[in-house]
Amino acid sequence: MAGAGGGLRVWGSLVLLGLCSWTGTRATAPNPVRNLTVKTETTSSISLSWEVPDDPQNSTYRVQCTGDCGRTETQTTTDTNITVDGLKPGSLCTCSVWVEKDGVNSSVETVTTATAPNPVRNLTVKAQTNSSLTLTWEAPHGPDPQNSTYWVEYTRDGGRSETRSTTDTNITVDGLEPGSLYVFSVWVGKNGINSSPETGNATTAPNPVTNLHMKTQTNSSITLSWDVPSGPDLQDYTYWVEYTGDGGGTETRNTAKASVTAEGLEPGTLYTFSVWAEKNGAYGSRQNLSISTVPNAVRSLSRQDGTNSSITLRWTAPQGPGQASYTYWVSLIGEGMTDPRTQNTSDTELILKELEAGLLYHFTVWAERNEVRGYNSTLTAATAPSEVTDLQNKTQTKNSVTLWWKAPGDPHFQLYVYWVQWASEGHPQRGQYPRANWANQTRRTNETQYKVEALEPGTLYNFTVWAERNDVASSMQSLRASTYPDAVTITSCVSTSGGYGVILTWSCPQGGYEAFELEVGGQRGSQNRSSCRKGVSVSGLGPAQSYPATITTIWDGMRVASPSVTCHTESAGVIAGAIVGILLFLILVGLLFFFLRRRNKKNPQKPELGDLVFSFPGDILAEDFADHVRKNEKDSNCGFADEYQQLSLVDHSQSQMVASAPENNGKNRYRNVLPYDWSRVPLKPIHEEPGSDYINASFMPGLRSPQEFIATQGPLPQTVGDFWRLVWEQQSHTLVMLTNCMEAGRVKCEHYWPLDSQPCTHGHLQVTLVGEEVMENWTVRELQLLQVEEQKTLSVRQFHYQAWPDHGVPSSPDILLAFWRMLRQWLDQTTEGGPPIVHCSAGVGRTGTLIALDVLLRQLQSQGLLGPFSFVRKMRESRPLMVQTEAQYVFLHQCILRFLQQSAQAPAKKEVIYESVENLIYENVAAIQAHKLEV
Repeated sequence: MAGAGGGLRVWGSLVLLGLCSWTGTRATAPNPVRNLTVKTETTSSISLSWEVPDDPQNSTYRVQCTGDCGRTETQTTTDTNITVDGLKPGSLCTCSVWVEKDGVNSSVETVTTATAPNPVRNLTVKAQTNSSLTLTWEAPHGPDPQNSTYWVEYTRDGGRSETRSTTDTNITVDGLEPGSLYVFSVWVGKNGINSSPETGNATTAPNPVTNLHMKTQTNSSITLSWDVPSGPDLQDYTYWVEYTGDGGGTETRNTAKASVTAEGLEPGTLYTFSVWAEKNGAYGSRQNLSISTVPNAVRSLSRQDGTNSSITLRWTAPQGPGQASYTYWVSLIGEGMTDPRTQNTSDTELILKELEAGLLYHFTVWAERNEVRGYNSTLTAATAPSEVTDLQNKTQTKNSVTLWWKAPGDPHFQLYVYWVQWASEGHPQRGQYPRANWANQTRRTNETQYKVEALEPGTLYNFTVWAERNDVASSMQSLRASTYPDAVTITSCVSTSGGYGVILTWSCPQGGYEAFELEVGGQRGSQNRSSCRKGVSVSGLGPAQSYPATITTIWDGMRVASPSVTCHTESAGVIAGAIVGILLFLILVGLLFFFLRRRNKKNPQKPELGDLVFSFPGDILAEDFADHVRKNEKDSNCGFADEYQQLSLVDHSQSQMVASAPENNGKNRYRNVLPYDWSRVPLKPIHEEPGSDYINASFMPGLRSPQEFIATQGPLPQTVGDFWRLVWEQQSHTLVMLTNCMEAGRVKCEHYWPLDSQPCTHGHLQVTLVGEEVMENWTVRELQLLQVEEQKTLSVRQFHYQAWPDHGVPSSPDILLAFWRMLRQWLDQTTEGGPPIVHCSAGVGRTGTLIALDVLLRQLQSQGLLGPFSFVRKMRESRPLMVQTEAQYVFLHQCILRFLQQSAQAPAKKEVIYESVENLIYENVAAIQAHKLEV
């Protein structure tokens, strides 16, 4: 813009001095030009103009520009204007103009001005924000660009312009409106002269979107929404959305709407979204949001197990990306509940505890990941009712048993139904009734009592009762009870010759029976169960008399008398002539019996039980026992051999069907030692596991109860779990082990307890060794049994006698008697719980000897008499081969005799016996591993 701003005008006169040789008249100087003005300036030229002087005729104008602009030549023109070019840009120049006429110059008119600077170069928008633009450029070509001033003018579309200056080659213009288009110009000002402008336009960045939020989410999509950016112009925005998942991989899309739906996503996956606005190529700042897709629903939700206070749920993880970790939530609400109960787990199984018994619950299970709840899976399941209590046989007859029980104390017990199941465990005569129904029978009732009818007389039954609601059964309560035996009918009572006795014959009762008791005229005698249908002679009566006779059937401690009949003996005169013959006959019979006895020693044969009715030794008084032993020890224990031979005649034909079943064959250590069906100890059956109720164990009679002990075999590797189930279900606090795990190089028993303090788990039972005390001939161990599901414990003490050889006997009765005293003291102090469990290897030899010793010594102490033969025979009726060898039978008598001798002595120093359970010192748990047990 040449001439803008004016120029410095200097007026003066130039005095030209010179020496002239005049030959004529001297000329006068012309007048100077007037109004010398700079009309335009460019980067390389200056245009001047002036007015003619007062006398312009024949005038010539001289122009000379000097200074930084770089040109010094004088130009001549006859016009009143001139353009001086070839100058340097942005430079000061002093231009002089004078008139020349007739060789005479006027005074000089001067003006000082400058050339225009070159324009800036490479004008660029360097940065944009939502309120500023940063411009940058390069300095113009030309001399001395450092002293340049740069001017920036900017105008918003449709708005007013503003101008700013700077001496730098960049400027940030702030205070602008976001998302707006600005037109800007930049020029250089130097020496009061401006260059030509460089122009451009740019848009400020839009403001960020606001209120970015998740609108909806599914397992495969997420919809986001936001508010448009604030600013003067809300139109023409383009929105960009970028998202990245957990597994990497980024996708970008754009939209003109203020919402977007990202589809095709992975379920249960965290995605990071970035959203920004764009306008005219300017991008706003990003707004970020992390949000997860919804996890899929858990799969295969099912009820696995349950008790009366817990339900176990199991499921499969949701379908989704591999290795995804979920938190699972389980919500439950039961009948009568107003608020649901919720808990979480990282496993795919959860035991819901502290539930009410017999209640229907609705379960909702969902997976959570990245704080996003997945879809629901639902299940309805019920807790089991609590078990019935106080189950008892209220009344019983020979054909029925009336059961009674208390209802569970549950809130909804009125809605329970009860199931009664029974099955015969048999009786010694079971094989005689092949058509009898021995299978399980089940009936339903709404009452808390039930009369089970149509039962066999004299039969032991196992009754089981449980409650049920919502098709879920409680734990079972079992009761073993016998029906009364059947009364016999006396079929004949015939007087013997001479009238001094009668021969009684009676029918065999229906069902089971153990023995018979005869009473004729006040005389009583016991007969074994094989004596029915055989004539039994009763002597000691008077001739020509009438005697009432009854026969009592004995079974499981119950007695039923037959109808009384009257027996008549013959007159003595009628039989007087036969006395001599009878005496001779008796002598012959005696001789025959003597020779047969001698013959039987060489070739033993089983005699008919009816012929030996009164030959079995009965109870022996304490003061007579030593004589009894000495008598039997004669002739190399000939008497004991006879007694033991008679024990072999005990009926072995009782049913062993359960033990012989194919699924149970592998559970028996020895094929010839199988429990009888009627006396075996049943386990609680496991659903869909045939034979799961079987273990080779038998209830054994004692002094006060027909089920005072349990005799069992040493566990096999595959029956260790069954063994501990037996302990738990019977709630037995006492184990007696009479074998070593390895004897003579053969495995006799599996090592079924832990070696050290590390627990062993068998199914739902966990066994822990708490401590042990090792002595010379035995070891006492303290064990704890934990029912994992019910979280209940049982303390068990194991008495392990280690000085008894297999099939042999200890070297001295003293050691076994000391062991028995310790064991008996513990049993007397431990009155709660089930019967003691005694085992050796087969569970008959050493086991039978110890049980017999305990019962007989207590009988001796309480009654002053004892019957070893009778009790061993009674044990063999419950389990075969009890007291397995003749040596063990003799040793049993030796132990009793030694006990009597010790009792008769006045000990100088009483043997130290454990005074209480607490006095047992259990230590060295850590050293158990070092103790070399032969397993």
